[in-house]
Amino acid sequence: MRSKHRILVLDDEPNIVEVLITRLEVLGFPVQGCTSAQKALDILRKEEFSLLITDMKMPDMDGMEVLRKVKKIDPDLEVIIFTAYGSIEGAVRAIQQGAHDYLVKPFEPVELVVKIESALEKRELKQRVKYLEQEVEDRLDHRIYAQSSAMKRVLSLVRQVSQSDATILILGESGTGKELIAKMLHYESTRRHAKFVIVDCGATPSSLIEAELFGYRRGAFTGAVKDKRGIIEEADSGTLFLDEIGNISAEMQTRLLRVLESGEFRPLGDIGQKKADIRVLTATNVDLKKKVDQGLFREDLYYRLKVITIQLPPLRERKEDIIGLSQIFLTEFSSKTGKRIEGIDREAMDLLLSYHWPGNVRELKNIMEAAVVLCTTGTITPEEILSSGIFERTGNVPHQELNILDTQEKELLLQALKKARWVQKDAAQQLGISRRVMHYKIKKFNLRPERSD
Repeated sequence: MRSKHRILVLDDEPNIVEVLITRLEVLGFPVQGCTSAQKALDILRKEEFSLLITDMKMPDMDGMEVLRKVKKIDPDLEVIIFTAYGSIEGAVRAIQQGAHDYLVKPFEPVELVVKIESALEKRELKQRVKYLEQEVEDRLDHRIYAQSSAMKRVLSLVRQVSQSDATILILGESGTGKELIAKMLHYESTRRHAKFVIVDCGATPSSLIEAELFGYRRGAFTGAVKDKRGIIEEADSGTLFLDEIGNISAEMQTRLLRVLESGEFRPLGDIGQKKADIRVLTATNVDLKKKVDQGLFREDLYYRLKVITIQLPPLRERKEDIIGLSQIFLTEFSSKTGKRIEGIDREAMDLLLSYHWPGNVRELKNIMEAAVVLCTTGTITPEEILSSGIFERTGNVPHQELNILDTQEKELLLQALKKARWVQKDAAQQLGISRRVMHYKIKKFNLRPERSD
């Protein structure tokens, strides 16, 4: 810990500064010293330190004034003040003004080390708290990035309905961020201090969902050796988010409808009803209305779930968000891997912008993670983007829509190439893309000049 924390020592007596520097360097601390308060302030404006050790009384500026000025420069800088026995009152005032601690001259070296370690631990704790607070903010805000008008409309609707207890059905393709929207609805509601519980109805076998949601009594079925509270009871006063709601069985649909209408449920094996005060949010990437028409989903439950509907646009319909989301994921994975990657070059970004994104934001995140891992320079290039097989994917984009998009893109490329007499550089210039991206597009669509007979 010591080697990463720089310490600045300030005292108008050079011999004291020298002694402290020597002692602290032996202990493994990077130390710098000065005998002028003004010089110390100048240093702090230009360089980063974790701790300032300063004398209380100096000819050009007293310790209290130094403290006030350094806290304006760096509010997180820890300060320890030296004081003579007769000026302890001033040291106490300094602590009240933000100093970490004080030392009375003369002091024992071990006392100095203890106070330094305490100050540095406090600084690390504050930095950790700040980091975690920022991380929470990032998770709730930055991941739901919205520069496109389509996504801005979604977030506006979310904020408008978050205070309501109405059931909300969130629709969207896989990877569009339905769970994040559900979290936002919870954390911006009056229920935010209670639990937010997620049940993935697509990943949980239907035989287990009932027991998980409603709980059970001992002996209710084979393996039920003790009573277990259900998720609905656990989520009391909070929010229950049922993802992939279209996968639940007919029996579960009936039981869920009862919960929504009366707030009552019955644990498996129990003879009595229980009540729960929960808000229910659901999500799906399938056409529930079609399932209703096919007799696979209860119509009354369908309308009960969709009191309010939030439709999330696929990433291909919010192209304006791709640049910002890419930068966010780049920063996240650069930090995790310890790599210093400055950005994404224009050709790589052109590739990201031209792709259809069948896996939506989740796919973009995965591709950026792979690109960061593979990057050996300070910039993401097309090579890192293409290594993920980005152009081979079709995912869950409707086949007809994908064909239309590809046909339109292919036609534009052919028109530009014919106009440029198949000179790739000129065709790329017409379309506003780089030669490298043009080369990739020609390869993607297997384009060749027509042979003249």
